[in-house]
Amino acid sequence: MRISKLLIVSVLTLAMAGLGSSVNAASSPSSGSTVDIKSNVLGEKSFTGLIIKGHTYVDLDGFVRCLPFQINSKALSFQSETKTFKVLNEDFAMPTPELEFKVGSETFQHDGESFRMNSPVLLIQNRIYFPLKDVVSVYDIHVSYDSQTKTVQVSKE
Repeated sequence: MRISKLLIVSVLTLAMAGLGSSVNAASSPSSGSTVDIKSNVLGEKSFTGLIIKGHTYVDLDGFVRCLPFQINSKALSFQSETKTFKVLNEDFAMPTPELEFKVGSETFQHDGESFRMNSPVLLIQNRIYFPLKDVVSVYDIHVSYDSQTKTVQVSKE
């Protein structure tokens, strides 16, 4: 009886340790930290992003704040089975390019053309994160780091 209790406690301890490390990895990705981002692409906007492995990532809200066009919320689609995020262009009042991203992929589609990124699209705690510079560079948008204010600046070139 004593051995089985010890075995159960050991298994539970190991399981909790494994669960704790996977939760920590999801909540604070390897060397991930927050960074303030200021975008003046379509008006002045400030928000927070993540720095992960030296790359600035933004969630969907930050992503749309850095694009040179507005996106109709009806044009957004996420397919959980394939982990694919799409911006559709289906004759909405605000025409937008078709975009397609797949979690884990280092490429994305823009109006049917494939573009390579230096880091993959991530899914962290059920939120999709886009590598900022890789995506917005398609639109000639400049991303830089201001070391004095410790902010990432996003601006139309």
